Amino acid sequence: MALAVWRGLDVAQSLANGDEHELLAYPLTVIFPAVLIAILLVMPPTESREGLLMRVGTIVQLLLIVALPAFALYLALGLPVVFLVVELFETRLPHALRDRLARLVVQ
Repeated sequence: MALAVWRGLDVAQSLANGDEHELLAYPLTVIFPAVLIAILLVMPPTESREGLLMRVGTIVQLLLIVALPAFALYLALGLPVVFLVVELFETRLPHALRDRLARLVVQ
């Protein structure tokens, strides 16, 4: 919510300067990711640790899209990297290290 307000203030400032590009980009760079985050948060619980990690990774990625508008396209195109990292985390990391790191995220 704070990121959306911060971006809203940025839109107001750019409109005061006569630039409407920030206003036109606001729905896709703030509202749409916020709706996706809300949907991810109200979804039923996942049945696996991998599903939870993917959900958390996607939420972090969407928050970065809102927070860093200059890099939003690169972050959106890099969303599959979240899934790759989770897959590598679950399949290639040693069990002892994976379990310690997972306890930080999954309680």
